[in-house]
Amino acid sequence: MKRKLKRAVCGVLCGVFMIASAADLAAAENSSVYTLEESVRDDLAELGAIAKYPDRVKGGPLAENDGLSISSVETFGGKYVIVTLDGRLKNAEASDISLKKYSDNWYELKPEKEDIEVLNSFTTVNNQGETVFIYEVNEQIEGVRVVSDKTGENFEDLEAEKVIADNYLSWQMDHGGWDKGVEEQAAEPWDGISPKNKFSGWESADGEPLGTIDNGSTYTQMRQIAAVYREIKDEKYKESVEKGLDFIFKLQYESGGLAQVYPRRGMYSDYVTFNDNAMISALIMLEDMAEGAYPFDSDIISDEYKVKINECLDKATDYILKSQIVSQGVLTAWCAQHDPVTYEPRGGRAYELVSISGAESVNIVKFLMNRKEQTDEIKTAVDAAVEWYKKSAVKDCKFVKKDPDNVYFVKEEGSDMWYRFYEIGTNRAIFSDRDGIVQYSLLNVGEERRNGYTWAGSWGQSLISVYDTVGYYPNKIEVVVTGTNSKTADGKTLSAESSAFAETELTAE
Repeated sequence: MKRKLKRAVCGVLCGVFMIASAADLAAAENSSVYTLEESVRDDLAELGAIAKYPDRVKGGPLAENDGLSISSVETFGGKYVIVTLDGRLKNAEASDISLKKYSDNWYELKPEKEDIEVLNSFTTVNNQGETVFIYEVNEQIEGVRVVSDKTGENFEDLEAEKVIADNYLSWQMDHGGWDKGVEEQAAEPWDGISPKNKFSGWESADGEPLGTIDNGSTYTQMRQIAAVYREIKDEKYKESVEKGLDFIFKLQYESGGLAQVYPRRGMYSDYVTFNDNAMISALIMLEDMAEGAYPFDSDIISDEYKVKINECLDKATDYILKSQIVSQGVLTAWCAQHDPVTYEPRGGRAYELVSISGAESVNIVKFLMNRKEQTDEIKTAVDAAVEWYKKSAVKDCKFVKKDPDNVYFVKEEGSDMWYRFYEIGTNRAIFSDRDGIVQYSLLNVGEERRNGYTWAGSWGQSLISVYDTVGYYPNKIEVVVTGTNSKTADGKTLSAESSAFAETELTAE
């Protein structure tokens, strides 16, 4: 069977232009885009590419439309990108199409477009008569995106960074977590006397100091410690990160959600906590660990821990999908806290009401968009949440915190705004003072809370923009028409506005 596939592929790659005119054959002989090294042909054969493009010798009609467009983009074998047009070119130049990737600043919603280096390319025709370009790229492809090279630069002052890591080590508690006070812990080591929870004072019912992922804690310390380990390979740093991981696993409920603290505090901190991006920030760190991204691009994460990390991520994703709020029969977004057992939305502090959160839901959506396996359930959740953001936006408006004019919601052309809390069922903005009573006007809230809390923001604006342009996840492969040398029989070129993202990974059959 393997030999048969090789002969078939070679026939496709080498003999497809036998059906073309003499001019086509001459063009093929003089153009490198119609040839592949034998090793590349064998790669395609070994991987079963012929199953997708059988018996192309039949050919098809030349295009007669106003210009061809890209109809599909697929990946194959970890290094090939296959681009199919919606018709047939008479003169085809693979160099008229450029391959791009979006990377960096994903969680800041500022993805940057970069070129993908093409090592080799060739052109053929499928059995529907459509022109097909195949590109071998100098990237490792996983699914329909390139594998990110998230490497960090060396420290300018390693000794200073080591002091910070050592200070963090001294503050780590027996259960593996850290208290609030990231900056304070970085500045000086534990004195050996003060309680390690001195910055929050949080403790369990039996007096045990609590570790937390609130206010950037635990995952910030772990990143710093991992970065120093990367440079000097001192086992004490690796042991600290493993201890921190065990703490993260303790935060996770069987349902998959992460509490804000461990041990349990006996109040809202025990809920699954999206508030202030606590759970999502911890999950982002776990993603970086699983992918070997900086500062975890060393041997600091063992294979055993990677298995546990991926299990934790999968359970957390399942919890997120199950906790998405349904209002009036429609999927919307999430609350800042949710019940670890029933998945229902829960309140936080008295003025943090049960609601749909216009703030925290953004990072939840970004996390889902970044998952490697884009299941139908994830896509449904993302689509619904973004739709909710679009419908809930206050157009041409911005929030002014501590507004001396007591207006707070100020007209500004081109700026979209979302409230922090939306009432489930009505989608009205809601506010509250420390008494926990629902108010529908911020002016009904006392001055201290009115000016001391972020009641609205532009949170959804960048999310919608990236969703509408880039799509579901970073490092996607985008194919863009950038040249005009390719021509149809009547001289028309590829459509300059044509572009498409890779959506399918071909598998051997």
